Amino acid sequence: MRTGKFILFSIPIYSFLAILLFSCTQNSTSSQENSSSKIVQDSLTTLVKNSADTNINLEERKKIIQEAFYKVNLLRTDSIRLKHLANLSYNSIQLKDSVLFRTINKETILLAQKQIDSVAMAEAYWDLGIFLDNTKLIDSTYYYYNEALTIYSNLNNQKKMAFLFNSISGIQRKLGDYAGAEQTTIKALEIFKESKNYLGMSNSYNSLGSITHSLGDIEKAVQFYEKASSYLDSMPNDLSYNRIFITNNIGVSNMLLHQYRAAENSFNTVVNFKDLRTKNPEFLAKVMVNLANAKKKQFSTEDLEPQYLAALEITREYNNTFSEATSTGHYAQYLAYIKDTIKAVKMAKTALALSEKSENFESLLRTLNFLTLVDKKNASTYAQEYFVIDKKLQEDERKLRDKFARIRFQTDEFIERNELLAKQNELLTREKRLWSALAVLGLIGIAAILIIVIQRIKNNNLRFKQQQQESNLEIFNLLLVQQSKFDEGKKLEQERISQELHDGFLNKILGIRLVLLGLNKRQDEKSIAQRAEMITELAELSEDIRSISHELNDAAFQKMQNFMEAIKSLIKTFQAGSETLKYSFNFNTDLDWDSLNSTLKINLYRIVQESIQNCIKHAEASTIFVNFDIENDYLIAIIEDNGQGFDTKKSKKGIGFRNISSRLKKLNGSLIVDSVIGKGTKLIIKIPFQNEIEKIA
Repeated sequence: MRTGKFILFSIPIYSFLAILLFSCTQNSTSSQENSSSKIVQDSLTTLVKNSADTNINLEERKKIIQEAFYKVNLLRTDSIRLKHLANLSYNSIQLKDSVLFRTINKETILLAQKQIDSVAMAEAYWDLGIFLDNTKLIDSTYYYYNEALTIYSNLNNQKKMAFLFNSISGIQRKLGDYAGAEQTTIKALEIFKESKNYLGMSNSYNSLGSITHSLGDIEKAVQFYEKASSYLDSMPNDLSYNRIFITNNIGVSNMLLHQYRAAENSFNTVVNFKDLRTKNPEFLAKVMVNLANAKKKQFSTEDLEPQYLAALEITREYNNTFSEATSTGHYAQYLAYIKDTIKAVKMAKTALALSEKSENFESLLRTLNFLTLVDKKNASTYAQEYFVIDKKLQEDERKLRDKFARIRFQTDEFIERNELLAKQNELLTREKRLWSALAVLGLIGIAAILIIVIQRIKNNNLRFKQQQQESNLEIFNLLLVQQSKFDEGKKLEQERISQELHDGFLNKILGIRLVLLGLNKRQDEKSIAQRAEMITELAELSEDIRSISHELNDAAFQKMQNFMEAIKSLIKTFQAGSETLKYSFNFNTDLDWDSLNSTLKINLYRIVQESIQNCIKHAEASTIFVNFDIENDYLIAIIEDNGQGFDTKKSKKGIGFRNISSRLKKLNGSLIVDSVIGKGTKLIIKIPFQNEIEKIA
């Protein structure tokens, strides 16, 4: 019995002791975990802070960020993790380690989505846009900048929107959309001026200077740069590092103004900036090349080769093939300047290969142009390559500009929709408050019912009039906004067309002109006279196209006084560029071709031009036949070649056929393509003729 009682009472006592011991252990473990977590957070805060220190070299910063990222994943609180991840995402942009940045940035985006943190999401998208801005993925860069802008617009964060406008402006400027870039920058500038953000205003004026520089107004660009620098003077902190970029831009502008001494002073200021080799070595390499070029322009007797080589060494050290291509091209020009032609050609070819590898198209075109001057033997080949690449770049830029225009329209539409919903919510809130007030007044009692009814009628009438006035005002504002957008769209389209004509056609003419200059190996008197005549005609054509780009009306079409002579001149231009290609041109002399409508003439001219170009470029024909005739109520144009031909059922028609079809659609015309592989191609074009007579009459 004792033993039994002992056992009976012993079990609860041991259980109590075990629970007490477990509780003490758990409290001790919890205390240790809290202490450990605090140590990790303190260490992490220090690491994140050091990862942003530009005085630390990139390799050391990379190790710091990797360690910080590892410790972030030890944290249990998502909000604290997100805060540190957002900072690490931004700090890792300059490391040029795409794998590390993408990993951190992706985790930041996912956690921001999980936490429904719009600000963190926008910042992560912005970081990704900045990272992609240093690559060639321009469309992706624009997309993520636009995603961030949409979020900040929804949050009505004007400051962030302004900085993003400046970033988007830079992308538009790269694409040659200078009108769009200028408008975007002005949006940013207006916000910065309203908030008196001098750093933002400085950045905006610097951007306007770059845009104006690209448009060719160098003196006005310098004024914008100087204004950007003056706003930095208004700030209390030392912003010398920000100023050196403006100083470099001023130096580049002075080079174009032939003020080489002033340019040299600007570049010297930047090169001698303290710690620039540590903070931004690749920018230092660019400015070193600029400085050497400025000295070369002043016919300096100084040996500039070590400066070019030092800049090249920096670009190679950081594996920056894009900048290496540019620096190598300038170095090649210097070698030509000091009469070392053989080495200059060799370095130019190296620059050409680097440009193609890094997709540095500006350097690629500049180097091809340079090679046509120093490598006379292969000048024609380089000129033809220049022409093809330049044409492709213009087509790609046009597609991207159209794509970005659609994205921008969708963004504006989204912002307008949000504003409309906000107004509707505000009206609903007002209406609810009004009904609540009426309900309270209804409790006053039967004695005041008559007064309340009368008052309610008056209130309803007053509200109706007020709403009517508000509606009228809103309609008026919407009309103003619509008119403003119409005018803006009209201006954009005019500038785009002007730019297309000015840049596209003049560059094509330059390419053709270079091809002709490359044919100098034919030294007979007839060829010399023919080339001189062709160059003169090209110069006259350049003036006509420039007139079209400025006037943008039908006046330029009226210059085609003798239509048949214009067609003959076109064929003669193509024929002069080849020694083997033969042409035949016939036309019906019963028709007064000059009496045709100018729209029909210019479109028919372009169709013939495009068709012959296709014969040369794709068909590899040796004979081309062109015939103009009249059949019933139709004008018939036939362009036939004896080239390779193609399967019309399988082959996809390229942009040339689409251009021809587009022009024929305007004229209510039709196109028949008759082609057999190995037996050539025949294009039959039919355009209603009677309609044109009626229009002329």
